[in-house]
Amino acid sequence: MNLGLAQRKRATTLLSVSLLSVLVGSAVGQAWVPEKGEGSFSTSYNYISSSGHFKTDGNKVAEAAAKAQSVSFDVEYGVTNKLAVSFSVPIVAARYVGTNPPIAFLRNLFDQTMQAAAPGTYGHQFLDDGSYHSTIQDFQFGARYNLVSRPLVLTPFVAVVIPSHDYAYVGEAAPGRNLREFQFGANVARRLTPFLPKAYLDGQVLFAISQENLHVRTNRTNLSLETGYFITRKLAARGFGIWQHTFTGLRFPIDLTTPEIALTHERLLKARYWHVGGGISYVISSKTEVGADIVSFVSGSDTHYGTGVSLRITRTFTRKPPP
Repeated sequence: MNLGLAQRKRATTLLSVSLLSVLVGSAVGQAWVPEKGEGSFSTSYNYISSSGHFKTDGNKVAEAAAKAQSVSFDVEYGVTNKLAVSFSVPIVAARYVGTNPPIAFLRNLFDQTMQAAAPGTYGHQFLDDGSYHSTIQDFQFGARYNLVSRPLVLTPFVAVVIPSHDYAYVGEAAPGRNLREFQFGANVARRLTPFLPKAYLDGQVLFAISQENLHVRTNRTNLSLETGYFITRKLAARGFGIWQHTFTGLRFPIDLTTPEIALTHERLLKARYWHVGGGISYVISSKTEVGADIVSFVSGSDTHYGTGVSLRITRTFTRKPPP
């Protein structure tokens, strides 16, 4: 059973960060690392439909709905049998689809806040006009090192998130937060032998230190747990849950105390949530795997609620040694 391929990715790509952070743990990978000289290239299509927001008290409010689509490209390579490096970048397209509040109201609010804010606070256009706005989002560079391989697999990781350029970040249709971030944590996994030899558990703890903006830093932690089962040698199914706790940040609307904060608050919210989902993957050949996942945003505060779907294809490769 090829764990390196069958468990390589679980469609956990960071999409529109201002819209929501989905399936965290994705960009860094899982506990199992590829062998030296082996790598993978994954392409995934991701779709998120946000129907509204979780308020600070956790209640749902059906307003400011949005949709986001993205295509993400991920490369991972085994430098040694224990060390793997990765790189990923998504192209994100998002649009405002709500009628509460209407577009005309949001445009007027944007113009008024821009006039009230200090010069140079924000230098981009209004995005929530009902059209898709697309751009390259953030580069992510990561490294994982496997410390323990049996019977428990323990793999710490580090990663950095760097905006690809100075893209727009205000509005429900913003493609991302346009903030740098440093991440670190660890994955712990185990095959459930001898009781369930075809099943596994994989957990991750992640800490993120975010770039400060307007004296606000949205540092957070994420915990995720995935359980999977190999139905056949080629077909696997899994379920997962993700919890996020943001330590510091803005509460909407009580912390919007200045025009500058009101304008750019979406990337500085104290977002907390529970996401649950599941998916399947199928090994087409020794080098190709396809998969699909669905996730639901079941609870939270100062964040969006909705659903997400991801489809992906992963190709593995081996670097031939020099002659």
